[in-house]
Amino acid sequence: MAATAVPQTWRYLDLGRQGPYENASVMPVLARSVAEGSGPIAQTSVWGSTHLNVGWFDDVDATLDLERCRELGVEVVRRQLYGGGTAFYGAGCAAMWGFLLPKDPNDRADLDALLARFQPVLLDALARIGLGEVGFEGSSDLRWHGRKLGALTAQDVMVCTSVGGFLNLAKPDIDLYLQVVRIPDEKFKDKAVKDMREYVCTAEEVAGHPVTYEDFRDALLGALTDAGVRLEPGGLTEGEQYGLSKISARVGSEDAIRRVSSSRFREAAPAGARVGFGNHKGRKLCRAGVALDERGVIVAAMMAGDMHVSPGDVMDRVAAALVGAGSNHTAGLRERIAGVFEAGDVHQADAAMGVTTDDLLAALRKAIEDAEAAG
Repeated sequence: MAATAVPQTWRYLDLGRQGPYENASVMPVLARSVAEGSGPIAQTSVWGSTHLNVGWFDDVDATLDLERCRELGVEVVRRQLYGGGTAFYGAGCAAMWGFLLPKDPNDRADLDALLARFQPVLLDALARIGLGEVGFEGSSDLRWHGRKLGALTAQDVMVCTSVGGFLNLAKPDIDLYLQVVRIPDEKFKDKAVKDMREYVCTAEEVAGHPVTYEDFRDALLGALTDAGVRLEPGGLTEGEQYGLSKISARVGSEDAIRRVSSSRFREAAPAGARVGFGNHKGRKLCRAGVALDERGVIVAAMMAGDMHVSPGDVMDRVAAALVGAGSNHTAGLRERIAGVFEAGDVHQADAAMGVTTDDLLAALRKAIEDAEAAG
């Protein structure tokens, strides 16, 4: 695969403090600008309010107690097209950055090559603010002694290529988080540190002193400049501001939040169908739901999880391909999954840590067993 070209003059946006609705909307808006010829864009920001941020493929009911969120006044949004798991962000506690890069529509981006290109840039930025001990686990997670400090991901968002991530600056209110979160048992089975309070670390802990958004922003800009990128500071255009207002109104809606929802899946299952769900933790957490008729035929399916896969409809297409299959025909189920998931238009970064056909199949088999037990 040919790597996406990375031009050396980028537009830069310092978006400062952002609420969850703005943040979930700005990337799709800027991606469209890049696709329409604006050139590459770099942006940085910091959370302006405490909230929960649901990944595009994540089953919201498996990760959150939405009723409890409402009772405690914790806002919830679903990221648009961007994968990964459900994340809790405290106001001012995490810095974000994103690089949106043009691509040739006839060229499939080599996402691993892009991550390899930007890993040294990010590590340089971190070293400038006292975080030189931080390293990558795989190509994505930023870890310090097994504890997660942030992440760097790459994704083909169809109209352009996105590289970006987050850095924990300070501790959010973990007690509040634990009142609303549902953590699947499989989530931390491969982690060296199991407890959430120990698993998440911050730049302040690593550096031994407070690290501000401005500290990180300036370090990242310096590292990009030293890597040969020329940055042209600017602001959002009038058209981008309008797009931001339109999308912001959608990302926190009930339909958006419950786009992938096991309770909604159960409610929509055909009358009389046996419904089951299953999780499988391979490289990433995969989740499946099935509805079986009296013959054991799959009459509805749901595929979800903590993953960065493109394009955004791939899990929906995998689920659709499973309808009509016999639940006891494992080879046939695998063939149906692979027919979608291993097609040329589907890809993800980090071949060593990504989701596989067999991961999806394992989650599906567990969901079928759960449905059969329910019958």
